[in-house]
Amino acid sequence: MRLPVFACSGPSDWVRVAAAVLVLGLLPVLLDDPFFILVLQSLAYLFIVTLGLDILVGWTGQISLGHAGLYAVGAYTTAIMSTRLGLPFWVTAPAGIALAGLCGAALALPSLRAKGPYLAMVTIAFGFMAEVTSNRWSFTGGPMGISSIPPPTLPGGSEMTATQYFWLIAGVALLCHLLAANLFRSRIGRTFRALQSSDIAAEIVGINVYRYKVLAFVISSVYAGIGGVFFAHQSGFINSDTFVFSFSVSLLAAVLIGGSGTLYGPLVGSVILNLIPTVFASLYKYHLYIFGGIILVTIVFLPKGIVGSLRQITWFRRVHRETPDIASDACIPDFAPGSLPHGAALAIRQLCKSFGGIRALNGVDLAIAPGTIHGLIGPNGSGKSTLVNVLSGVYRADSGAMMLGDCALSPKRPSSMARHGVTRTFQNIRLFNELSVLDNVMVGFHLQFTCGFWRHFLQTRAAIAEEAAFRRKAIALLAFVGIGERAHDRAQDLPHGQQRMLEIARALAVRPRLLMLDEPAAGVSPAELSNLMRIIRAIRAAGVTLLVIEHHMDLIMQVSDTISVLDFGQKIAEGTAAAICADPKVIEAYLGAPVAPGEVVAAGA
Repeated sequence: MRLPVFACSGPSDWVRVAAAVLVLGLLPVLLDDPFFILVLQSLAYLFIVTLGLDILVGWTGQISLGHAGLYAVGAYTTAIMSTRLGLPFWVTAPAGIALAGLCGAALALPSLRAKGPYLAMVTIAFGFMAEVTSNRWSFTGGPMGISSIPPPTLPGGSEMTATQYFWLIAGVALLCHLLAANLFRSRIGRTFRALQSSDIAAEIVGINVYRYKVLAFVISSVYAGIGGVFFAHQSGFINSDTFVFSFSVSLLAAVLIGGSGTLYGPLVGSVILNLIPTVFASLYKYHLYIFGGIILVTIVFLPKGIVGSLRQITWFRRVHRETPDIASDACIPDFAPGSLPHGAALAIRQLCKSFGGIRALNGVDLAIAPGTIHGLIGPNGSGKSTLVNVLSGVYRADSGAMMLGDCALSPKRPSSMARHGVTRTFQNIRLFNELSVLDNVMVGFHLQFTCGFWRHFLQTRAAIAEEAAFRRKAIALLAFVGIGERAHDRAQDLPHGQQRMLEIARALAVRPRLLMLDEPAAGVSPAELSNLMRIIRAIRAAGVTLLVIEHHMDLIMQVSDTISVLDFGQKIAEGTAAAICADPKVIEAYLGAPVAPGEVVAAGA
């Protein structure tokens, strides 16, 4: 099992860190040329900015085309404080970084309500505002900019040399990379990457999607501010010509070319794009053609970027494949709810939901006894999926009441419902496809982690121990549903039936009081159906209450303690399997023909 570098993991991690320190230490000494040292400085701080942008774009899937503005905030803050207030670099740098983070938060809070191209348009507007403000505001020096920005000083008071300044930038860049690696391998990083696949799937396991998107934007902004601070003190002069829209585009291009969502993609992309002006200095008139050609080739032949495409090669994936964990408690998964509600596990009264002039739910009453399997059947369009969506918080009811034990459930988001112990699976499977099977289940444990952001960011012993404990529990859950051997495969590589099992395992990781299975047998082979029945019964035996929505009559009749039937948004019948099979209303609305007595007995067995 891999552990982050701050946790005294394997020797290979420390070897890589030591090798990076050695290379960064020797590069300026070996080159010994002021121009190349300047280029190395630029590469180091632009890598920091690109890495921060990748946390936003590659991890959470949020597009930003205004990072030049956040870069400018860090640069102008430290420049103004250094030149006008006479404060040292060690005071102005943290101020510039902090202000960039605050500006990122101020931008993210309203703009992340938008999605896709609309979010990109908001960030473009911010970038243009930052460029225009820096060009026209006298406080920033207008088009003339700010000059005579002092370089950092050493403890003795002497100014840093170019080589020493590179070592400072490179050291911070390495630290930023290690911290990003800590996040990437922790609960925070898994949560970020889950958001890219499916917001609603993240919500139903308890993740506050909006909060985590804002957090990703703030982290990305802080990284941009770090790069801006180092840029300002590099040459001692800044003006608005640097913070243009094309700079934001080049940062995004570096992320995509290197490979978004990877730890080393931003490094590769930064090196390629930022060395082009140096290597092809004599072809400056054609640099846009060169940029465009590189981007075009990458999109056509390497759609996942250079590093991302390498990871798709079979031999590369085999070499970097993790060894499956072995859980000694694999046969005893821990998913029972912490406390059971009194009375009915779930009771709903006169629940109504309309879409325009169509009433999907019309005064539905339902009481589910704790520790039972409650089946829900009915023809297509009867309101079954709408009911599940209302109970899980995806939709809000127009009227009616919902009680979970003694607790009244006012209209809440899916993440809040998960905190109350209500979660679900989906008729159309919603997995975090790019994550491993194991990580999908680990995301399900989101609400149970006790270590906060900073412990994960710094990978303290408590965070490492907690991570290891939940990995063992996740492996146990995967073994319980019969896919333990696929733990380190990507979720999207599983066959359909195993994806169904994975979605159930992820839902069990929430430790729900009420688990709703929306057509779990859809697409499941006959051989897998008996395993599914076994799993459903074992979940009930552990004390979890289930609401199963299903068209597969063999399954619903054999596992259900009680069955309710919906038709046109109303409950038309409720009872045991035998009673439902013989009910004239159910036969007319759904079954279509009476069931023979022998079949009724078998169904109720």
